[in-house]
Amino acid sequence: MINSKLIQYILLLVLIGAGVYTLVKGEVPRDKAVLGQAAPLFTLADLQGDTVPLSRYEGKGVLLNFWASWCNPCVNELPLLNEAYKLTGVDVLAINVGEKAETVQQFVDRYELAFPVVLDADKKIKKQYLAVGLPLTIVINAKGEIIERHEGELTEMADILNLMRKISHD
Repeated sequence: MINSKLIQYILLLVLIGAGVYTLVKGEVPRDKAVLGQAAPLFTLADLQGDTVPLSRYEGKGVLLNFWASWCNPCVNELPLLNEAYKLTGVDVLAINVGEKAETVQQFVDRYELAFPVVLDADKKIKKQYLAVGLPLTIVINAKGEIIERHEGELTEMADILNLMRKISHD
């Protein structure tokens, strides 16, 4: 009876140990966005059809914002991001997820967005950055590392400015 309980206890410890090892070892592929690690590089087209590589922001940092025009929190957040961008000059790259260029251009014109907007039509970059919902804001420092990840709407200008400060004071 004691041997049976002891064997069960040892098996449980082995299973727990294997689970902890897997978590610590990190099973997230290197091409995925992980907090504290280098941001996966990508190149996307902007609304004029020009390519915009993430590497353009090396040495200065950038705030990535994943969004869509059908997403109400995104619609609320983007004008605030636009104002913060104009105030601070910190680079923002807005990544539209899955929409046609015409739809995105209408949105950009309507809200007079001043920062670059690129198209992730096939949602490949959204998946690479492990974006489940929208909006998603990723802060990348001058070294190209992901230093902050905010899922959901940023509703306060102070919160946006604090994220931007993390880039400019890095």
